[in-house]
Amino acid sequence: MRGRAVQVHGTIEAAHRHLRAVDPSALAHARNRLAENGIARLGFLLPHRVKRVLAAEALALLDHHRQWGELLPEGEGAARRQVDLTEQEVAAHAACIPAIYDCEPLRHNLSVIAAEPVLPYPADRRYLVSRRHHDDAAGQWHWDDYAFALVLVVECPPLDDGGFLQTVAHTHRDWDHADVYRTLTRNPIHSWELHPGDLYLMRADTTLHRVHPFVNGRRTTIAMAFAGATAAAADTGLPHAVRGSANHRQ
Repeated sequence: MRGRAVQVHGTIEAAHRHLRAVDPSALAHARNRLAENGIARLGFLLPHRVKRVLAAEALALLDHHRQWGELLPEGEGAARRQVDLTEQEVAAHAACIPAIYDCEPLRHNLSVIAAEPVLPYPADRRYLVSRRHHDDAAGQWHWDDYAFALVLVVECPPLDDGGFLQTVAHTHRDWDHADVYRTLTRNPIHSWELHPGDLYLMRADTTLHRVHPFVNGRRTTIAMAFAGATAAAADTGLPHAVRGSANHRQ
């Protein structure tokens, strides 16, 4: 137990040191990319050591979840394909994912990139570990009800198999999704090849997005949701909570 605590402390300290020393020019470049495309790659933002630990935590959580499913009565566990581990499930069994979310230097750098304060999202929906298999239901085009999504790709199929991210920036969120097709036909669609270990920030409430279907393998991510200053000031509650939870998959 003590060894685990030392590892967690060392990981978080490494993240803090790295985040305080990030090159301002890298932050400025990411800010321009986010403003232009609604998404910015942030491979520089966390050291490889920290991303490896976060990925290992996610995989251990999913392995634990799989073993629990195998203990269910016959017929119940076999159908458990796609997995979304909630904040409560993650916080109960992981230490580094919650600690990184609460890391003030991380939010400071994200705020520089976003050109506005990036704030914690309301509790219970701050981070999610997700896994999709190639034969699960395909992800749909959607907006999220939080302003920013910080996503670490833990596993993903090679580009030839699909599974890449697609985005349409600077769009208006339509909760009924009645105008999705109109939005898609009247705006450029950008596609982003991703690899395990990639980290990106998306303006998730004004960037229509989906994961393209893939034909082999699986896709595993850690997604962290953050509020923006404008949305936080206007928020009078949390409507669309069910839809937002379902769409917390990047």
